Amino acid sequence: MLRKPMMMMAFVLLVSLFVGAGAAWGADLDAWLQTAELGEYQPVTEDWEAIAEAAQAEPPLTLYTDTSRAFPVVEQFNELYGLEVEAINLRGAEIIERVRREWDAGLYNAGVVMMGSAALVYDQLLSRNAVTRYVPREMEAVIDPNSTEPLLVHRYSVGVWYFKNAENPEEPPFENIWEMTTDAWNNRVAMSSPLASGTTMEYFIGLVSNHEEMAAMYEDFFGEPIQLTTENAGFEFIKGLLENDVRLVTSFRDVADAVTRADDHFAGFGSQSAYRQVVTGEYEFELDTQITPAVLSPRLIGIGTYTESPNTAKLLIRYLTSQEGGDPWWGADFPANPVVEQTGAMATLTLDTFDKLWDTPLGEQLDLRDQITDFFIMYQ
Repeated sequence: MLRKPMMMMAFVLLVSLFVGAGAAWGADLDAWLQTAELGEYQPVTEDWEAIAEAAQAEPPLTLYTDTSRAFPVVEQFNELYGLEVEAINLRGAEIIERVRREWDAGLYNAGVVMMGSAALVYDQLLSRNAVTRYVPREMEAVIDPNSTEPLLVHRYSVGVWYFKNAENPEEPPFENIWEMTTDAWNNRVAMSSPLASGTTMEYFIGLVSNHEEMAAMYEDFFGEPIQLTTENAGFEFIKGLLENDVRLVTSFRDVADAVTRADDHFAGFGSQSAYRQVVTGEYEFELDTQITPAVLSPRLIGIGTYTESPNTAKLLIRYLTSQEGGDPWWGADFPANPVVEQTGAMATLTLDTFDKLWDTPLGEQLDLRDQITDFFIMYQ
């Protein structure tokens, strides 16, 4: 079950830390915020005609995004407003590293950033004030506060298990997540390394932070309490996967391909959004929404601090979170904007579909990320 109070407490903690650091931002940042009408200077009511008019005088804007689905949206946006936005598609961790390096070098190339890896965003970008929060007032009135602080959530995805079952294609070939650590599943599990994939890392963080539930699932499956050789049952599961010759691949597409090509029972971990390629016939697998834990993964969006095109950035964020502008995502991912309706062949898949949906407590993420990184390198 998704524990929203825990998420709220983590968000409040992080927001308080960043607000406390605000006094050190400096006069230049305050002047930019005032000119851009962001932060405390954001008007109570926004005049979108005036914003669109002001954007016409701004230079081209760069969108750093972790999804290629943004490319057609950017083209539509440019045609709609007569503006020039360029999308650059990188992995979430690469976006964070690039923006951090540019910021430290005094280069402010990012206009809008859209990515996952929330803990790294907070640690590497918000701590530097390299990204500025922006929520259109019309959204602020209807959206869950959990999805607006300290950055706006564009959408949620879910880390989930894909499966192939030759004997019964509609039913998962496992009764419990711990089954994947047994001999019957040796070399029959695929995933991207958490050292490269933010979603995989967030999933492992979810398992480790919910280690009591993992211990209970172990006892349910094996019929006896877990005997730990590591710190807790979450780490024990990761160790069990590695010792059972889990296949570490480059991307979720590689995971989906491995599951599709399997001739017997097989499982792969990835984002639920890959199922859209099952709908189109590119892959062949099913999603487990009932047996194994799924972990919520927010995809954040914000304005690059000191961008010379803040009005273009506001328009773009508003468009990306709208029904039309977010169409490539709605139905494959889960919009944070409650006004948006999910569309497409996957529209019946909602967050309520997942019986075991665990959150990733942001207050713990950074520490657990470092621990899991060290642990994974040790046992890999």
